[in-house]
Amino acid sequence: MKNDKIYITPSRLHQFAFCPRQVFFDHYLKVKKPLRQRIRMWIGKLLHLIHHLFRVGYIKEELLKVEVDEIDGVVLVGKPDSYRIDGDTIILEEFKSTRLPRKPNRWYLMAWESDVVQALAYAYMLQKIHGKKVFVVIRYIDEATTFEFNELLKQGLLCVIEEYKKMVDYKLFPDAVRNRRCNKCPYRELCDTIDSYKV
Repeated sequence: MKNDKIYITPSRLHQFAFCPRQVFFDHYLKVKKPLRQRIRMWIGKLLHLIHHLFRVGYIKEELLKVEVDEIDGVVLVGKPDSYRIDGDTIILEEFKSTRLPRKPNRWYLMAWESDVVQALAYAYMLQKIHGKKVFVVIRYIDEATTFEFNELLKQGLLCVIEEYKKMVDYKLFPDAVRNRRCNKCPYRELCDTIDSYKV
């Protein structure tokens, strides 16, 4: 029997929210990550390990898997950094090895939009599994931001998942907003080459 489900990790949604083309290159073209990016990932893993030492009483890196009720054929699977259940509330913590942005994102939260999308995916999973309110803490190296997982943010997450699913279902090469971050992107040359062929 054919499995038509799409399995998406919150990390992939993070990458997709940062730049959907990066996910396309990784998923379809299997482009090897540059050394600089691999080193940065290892540094991030080391900082996460240090962060976990101070999260006494938290459940860390637990594998979660849930079907997205609102979107047919989508399953979220991943490991949140840490969370704890406090009565009828769940405190979800995501640690980031970058600094807090200087201005709010489109949801008026002081956090990078891609970090919020990743945290929302974990919040969705935890709420579905435990049936409790979820408060999110995104800890940056200089400051933390906190917010409640609510219906508005849930709808924003579902929109991102829908866009991701369209890319997978139809093998669409996604559009991407070009800005300064493109200068450091490991896929910049590939992206520029593809754009040059567009009519």
